[in-house]
Amino acid sequence: MKYIFSFLLFSSIALIAGCQGAAPIAGQTTQQAGVTALEEAIQTNQQRESAAPPPIAPPLLPPLNFQASSTNNDERFDITAEALPAREFFMGLVQGTPYNMIVHEAVGGNISLELKGVTVDEVMQAVQRVYGYEFNRTGSLYQVLPASLQTEIFQINYLDIKRDGTSDMQVSAGSVSTSDDKSSSKEVIGTRISTKTSTDFWGSLQSTLDTIVTGEGRKVVVTPQTGVVVVRALPSELATVREYLAQAELILHRQVVIEAKILEVTLNNGFQAGVNWSILGEPGDGNAVAFTQSSVGLTNPDLIGGIFKADLSIGDFSAVIELLGSQGDVQVLSSPRVSTVNNQKAVIKVGADEFFVTKVENTTTTGTSTTSSPSIELTPFFSGIALDVTPQISDAGDIVLHIHPTVSEVVDQQKQISVGTGNFNIPLALSSIRESDSIVRAESGQVIVIGGLMKSTDSDKRAKTPGLGDLPGVGNLFRQTRQAGSKTELVILLRPVLANHDNLQNELKRSLRSFRNLQPLPPI
Repeated sequence: MKYIFSFLLFSSIALIAGCQGAAPIAGQTTQQAGVTALEEAIQTNQQRESAAPPPIAPPLLPPLNFQASSTNNDERFDITAEALPAREFFMGLVQGTPYNMIVHEAVGGNISLELKGVTVDEVMQAVQRVYGYEFNRTGSLYQVLPASLQTEIFQINYLDIKRDGTSDMQVSAGSVSTSDDKSSSKEVIGTRISTKTSTDFWGSLQSTLDTIVTGEGRKVVVTPQTGVVVVRALPSELATVREYLAQAELILHRQVVIEAKILEVTLNNGFQAGVNWSILGEPGDGNAVAFTQSSVGLTNPDLIGGIFKADLSIGDFSAVIELLGSQGDVQVLSSPRVSTVNNQKAVIKVGADEFFVTKVENTTTTGTSTTSSPSIELTPFFSGIALDVTPQISDAGDIVLHIHPTVSEVVDQQKQISVGTGNFNIPLALSSIRESDSIVRAESGQVIVIGGLMKSTDSDKRAKTPGLGDLPGVGNLFRQTRQAGSKTELVILLRPVLANHDNLQNELKRSLRSFRNLQPLPPI
């Protein structure tokens, strides 16, 4: 069902985008056509949920399900065995019951157990799990086979890739130079955080299965190119492998959609110390703030779009942006949105790389004449916004995020450097960076706020009397220069949402509401 919904969602978005280049339906505006497409997608998805899928073809025979015969009506009994030969145990188990038993001649060993209030089928399953005997059931007939090596093929849906990622954040405290036979310098780092991720799924899978399947004659073959795993082992070991692969694939395929807003707030005079978070909610651990309807204290949430949910978590960024607007001018620098699966790093980078001089050497060539030629090394510096996020999704739906946002601004700074006998005017990089590196925990749909990244800016404001201020000499009497300073704070809003069917349906409805609120629809 989730594939049908994903197709409908993609089709609806494509239809809305297509409305910009194609003429709308007669009697409808472009906005009305988009709203209609979203409504039809939601309605069709709900209808498909409620309707049972038709059979592929009429059955030729009545359904045969021998295993499904209920044991609820079977007689329950107590059983005790102490080092009883396996053949005698199985044959005696069905005496006085409507079941039949066939035991292979190679079945050996002794069985010891004490069970109370069990049925024949429950005893057979317990013996299989503990002693490894394999049995098949057809109706009322049990066939007991010796534990022997069997081969089973498993299909794993995962990419044949290896990924390595690193997030670095450091504060340099300068450098120390030494002078001896060989001069050297060493950078002094005040604080550094280095977060590394490495994903080699197929290599880890091979080592894990080799740990589960051990012993003579066992074998595990992993083929990443085809996504096939071949295991030759005992039935009990195959059951463990089957359970492990099912659980691992379920965890690997958990997906989260991360929506972010990177804001810059130019603070008003009354908030020069930073944003007053107390009016927005109670702070949680670290820099993360979970907003609730009660803590914000809004008397009428509908006035800001009605975005508060019944679970008291904000489902949209509009409320936070409007509340921050009461403390300064808010500018949205970027609105990235990215999807990633469990424990996989996602990176968004918006900006430009500019090359600056980082090394200058002078090479002197002596011959008939002495020639000096400079050697210049250029290094790219990124200027813009970068965000990398790594999620971990638990069984309960809680999300732990490693978040590393960076906002950098690089400008030219002209420096005159003397190398040898030459003087060079070199453009160097003056880099202004605001970044953070943190690990936070949130529920699906909860807004996380990271703040406190402040910057001060000084500027000169000039005013003059028209005409008189331009007069030579006495013009200074009619001009005024005043220094003004401003403080800006960088605020990052993050909203992780689990990409399951219900959440995607809610996101589609939220998009429909936002689309309707773009402008008032004309009466039909």
